[in-house]
Amino acid sequence: MAENDTNLLSTHFFDSAAEATEAVRAADLLGLGVALSNRLVPDTDSDDGSFVEEWVVDIFSAVPEAEADAEAEVA
Repeated sequence: MAENDTNLLSTHFFDSAAEATEAVRAADLLGLGVALSNRLVPDTDSDDGSFVEEWVVDIFSAVPEAEADAEAEVA
């Protein structure tokens, strides 16, 4: 995503897929590009070392180019 960093306007973090989806739809209505990803992060509300899913929405001034999948290139 380094090539797209110059077009990056903002990054938003969400606790649920529904919230992330709403942000993606809003960006689409505004004609902005988005990149959606999720990751596991330590649960700060728990002492048992568990993890929670976090959704990351990057908003771009233009639609980012798709990154090539390394496995697809092997074939």
